Order: sequence, then structure tokens, then C-alpha cells
Amino acid sequence: MFLAQLREELNRMGLAGRRARVLVGVSGGADSIALVHALKKIEQEVDIFVAAVHVNHQLRGEESEADEQHVKAFCEEWKIPCRTVRVNVGSLLEQKGGNKQAVARELRYDAFEKTARAWRMDAVATAHHADDQLETVLMRVVRGTGVAGLAGIEPIRAWRGFQLIRPLLTFTKQEVERYCQDAGLPTRLDSSNLLPDYTRNRLRMEVVPLLEAFNPHVQKAVCTLSDLVREEEKVWSEWVEDALGKVLLERGDASFTLDVSSFLHLPIALQRRVVKLILSYLSQDDTFGVSLDAVEKMRKLVADGSSSSMFHLPGGIVAEREYEKVHMRKAECGAEHATQSGEIELSVPGTTCLPGFLGKIEVLESDVALHNVDLGRNAVVFDRDHLPFPLCVRARQSGDRMTCLGMDGRKKLKKVLMEAKVPKRQRDRVPVVTAGDEIIWVPGVKRSGVAPVTPKTTRFLYLIWEE
Repeated sequence: MFLAQLREELNRMGLAGRRARVLVGVSGGADSIALVHALKKIEQEVDIFVAAVHVNHQLRGEESEADEQHVKAFCEEWKIPCRTVRVNVGSLLEQKGGNKQAVARELRYDAFEKTARAWRMDAVATAHHADDQLETVLMRVVRGTGVAGLAGIEPIRAWRGFQLIRPLLTFTKQEVERYCQDAGLPTRLDSSNLLPDYTRNRLRMEVVPLLEAFNPHVQKAVCTLSDLVREEEKVWSEWVEDALGKVLLERGDASFTLDVSSFLHLPIALQRRVVKLILSYLSQDDTFGVSLDAVEKMRKLVADGSSSSMFHLPGGIVAEREYEKVHMRKAECGAEHATQSGEIELSVPGTTCLPGFLGKIEVLESDVALHNVDLGRNAVVFDRDHLPFPLCVRARQSGDRMTCLGMDGRKKLKKVLMEAKVPKRQRDRVPVVTAGDEIIWVPGVKRSGVAPVTPKTTRFLYLIWEE
């Protein structure tokens, strides 16, 4: 049954019958062992060539070394060509900071790509299954997502010149483990998957069992939802491209000009998607994520009736209303624009240029404290779960007050700047970071007492100012 279903998936993906060369990422766990073994079993029948790559992240000491040896031995036994790649996640974290899991994933997929190129593969296969799909959709819902986010993990997509495939997405974790048991396959357990420090693990251990109490087949139900959303998004993409063509007056390499009247005649759902599409085009090479808040700010700029207004969005994107036109463009980092007219929303995570403030702010999220970030005048850390969002930067305003770390009450921002001996002529160019209605940080000057890190903190948010 397992092999028959896998054959159907390969047929659906168009890989069967053409001697496609498939590289499988194998960690040594039940999921990837089941995938590479099953593909090898049907290799001749469906006319594909199977090879494996194992990435040793060197994060779990002897356990990581044992995983590598296990994969080598398994592939040798089943005559599967295998390459092992060692990457130094810790070193990259020290250089760039960031989330450990995200950095590990980046290095892992880089290793997949290099191996696929060296071996002239057609596709790279990972062992994501229905339980992974459920966890991914839940994570997006918890953190905030639009309809497109419910599409979850794609079963097949173009990736770096290859096809990235997930042949096990229709299988549950239970079905995968049963296959390993029935075939007598030795597997490894990654102990980090049992730690409650990561959001995905907590969802798997705490939330999913509750959902299964209501529906034992909740994984299949969410996979069906994701499939439906994915197909509907294909139709939406055609409608959105057509709508963009109707409202677009001019398009440059990094700019779009829209007709206000035509845009306002679109249904609100199409307005949002047109704006999101433009922001995606402008930010495609940046870390800026297109949030609903950014989309709504852009929509309101068009709809508020003001003939002349401007604001800055994360990723160095500037939106400006000019009578019956709206211009959206990618601003060069360091270019000076008036900032008093609005706020600049920070990319979380990501780096946001701050035109007019002569600098930029990098935001890092982490489930653990980052010891490589030097906290001081130009860097601060907050408890991520106790900060209101969005985070924005603006110039100081008359009457501004802030709570200062270690002090009771609120102090006038003017006095804070005077005590820090910031020259009067420079005070309007000092960035003021806000969270909701609260001033949380003035880079190089003072941080507030909002959302301090405590022993109970589980998610850390770092802000780093670079002049």
C-alpha cells in the first residue's frame, strides 16, 4: 500500500518513466529513511535513479556523528550512492546571528544544491509528511497569515534550477513509522525534536494531541485544506495579474505607479492582493515579509483621499500619493527622505533601512539567548511575547515620553536626549523605535522598561542599530 501510494505521487509529479535523477535528503530519522528506502525499492519499476545526501550540522556532538555513520552504513547496505556534508552552524551563528534552526536549514539546503549540481540531479526530495504540513499551517495561523499561508508546504515546486519534491506529504507520521517497522529499517531519533524550546515542537507535543481528540484524522483534513487553497491560489494569481494590469500606469525596474480611481474600483480582496503582489515584486531579494499590516497601510494611503502623503514600509520600500497617482518604489539604503510625515515599519526579522536617520536596524528573533550579540548602546533585547506589534521607527514628536529601564514613571524624551548630550540640531534625526503606542528604544541613547528579558522568557527579539 505504501509503495503503491508513493508510485502514484511520483506519477502525479511527472517524475516516473523518464529516468529522473532524484537526490534524497537523509537525516537518519524514520521519515527520510522510509523515503529513500521506498524510492530505492521502486527505482527500476518507475524508472528513476536514487541517491542520498546527509548533512551533519555538528550541533549534537556524538549524536550527530552517530547519525552520519548510520546513514553511511544504511546507504552502503542498500547500494544507494551517498554523499555526507559537514556544516558549521555554530560558526555562522556567531558571524550573522539569527535563529539556530533557520541557519541550519539555510546551510542544509545549500548542501543539497551543491550535491545536486555535482551529481547532475533533476530533483531534490525531502521527507516532509502530513504531520509536518499540519504543524506548518498551525504555526502560520498562530503567527498570523492570509489565505495563501494555509497552502502550507508545496508538494513540488521549482527551486534553484531543480524540482524540490515532497513525495510523503500525503502520508501521516504513523504510516511512515509503520513502514519502517514492517520493513525492519533501523532509524535514528533526533533528541532536539523532543525539546519544548521550539514552537514547532510545542505545537506537536501540546496542540496536535488536542486536535486529534476532536478529529483523529486532522492531518489528512489539513492536507486537504492546503490542497484546496493551493489550487484556488492559482486562479487568484491570474485574477490579480489581470487586475494589476488594469490599474498600472507605469512600471520600472524597482517602481510601480498606480491609478487611484481604477484601484479603488477593485473589490477590497483584489486591492489587498494587488498591493501584496507589488510589495512581493519590490522585496523579492530582501528579508522583508509582506505582512497584512503593510498591505493595509498601502491600501489606506490610496483610499484616504489625501492628495499628497508618503510613508515607508519595511525592506526600504517607499509609497507616495501624488494626486490621482500612487508611486511605490524600492528606496536605496541611505537615501534621505522626510520621515516626519509617517512611520517606517521594521522587518521582523530582517534589516530595515531608515532614510533620513542615516542608519539601519537589524531585527533578530531567537528561541534562545544569543551570546554573540554585544548588548550596549547600539543593541538591545526584548521579550518577544510581551511586545505589541508592529515595531516602527519615527522622528521624535512634541510631548513624547518613555519609561526608562530601571526607573519608575515616565520621562520626557526631550530630557532623555538632553541628558545623553545629543546636540539639539541632531535630535530630529535620532530614530525613535515604537511598539504600539510605547517608545521602546532610542538607539545609542536609552531603552525603555517595556518587555524586559526575564528567566521566563522563551522568545528573544534583538534590535541592532548600525549608523
